[in-house]
Amino acid sequence: MEGALVFASIILGVGITDELMSLHRLMRARKRVRWDWAVPVLALLVLLTIIQIWWSMQNMHGPLTIGDYLPLIVLLILLFLLAAAVLPDEVPAEGLDLKSWYDENGAYIWTLFAAALGCVSVTRLLAEPGTRTSLSRLLDAFAADLVILALMVSLIFVRPRWWHAIALAVLFVGPITWLSKSIG
Repeated sequence: MEGALVFASIILGVGITDELMSLHRLMRARKRVRWDWAVPVLALLVLLTIIQIWWSMQNMHGPLTIGDYLPLIVLLILLFLLAAAVLPDEVPAEGLDLKSWYDENGAYIWTLFAAALGCVSVTRLLAEPGTRTSLSRLLDAFAADLVILALMVSLIFVRPRWWHAIALAVLFVGPITWLSKSIG
């Protein structure tokens, strides 16, 4: 298990490093950047989500089979891609409008985010001791995941900014609740 955690830490650490380097480039070129609220808010949500998932991995116990580890590898790859995608890699000499950048890249970012949550949910579902229970019991157990997943999927297709503002506020509830329980 320890080796798996080290490997996961490396993948997630590289993803966070990429996100932080992109933030560094944006801040260094701040005079050529037309800022928009959605991109840094989403970048913070991605960072908190990755930290939350990495921290929860500390609680995994016992030996992992390759069957246990493969879904984890898929999740780690999705989280790396998400961290790498959430901020622009370059600021062109002519400048960068983050609102336009978000409009062009948001669907890709939200697809990665939804895929990562879907991967977590399916992995949890398969690990659930009573996976052969009734559909209604499974829906009850995973209702929150399904609502959040539906919200993320809606962000792939729904363009009005007010919807993205509401969705981001709702999505921050998870990491903030986790942080409030974890600190102290």
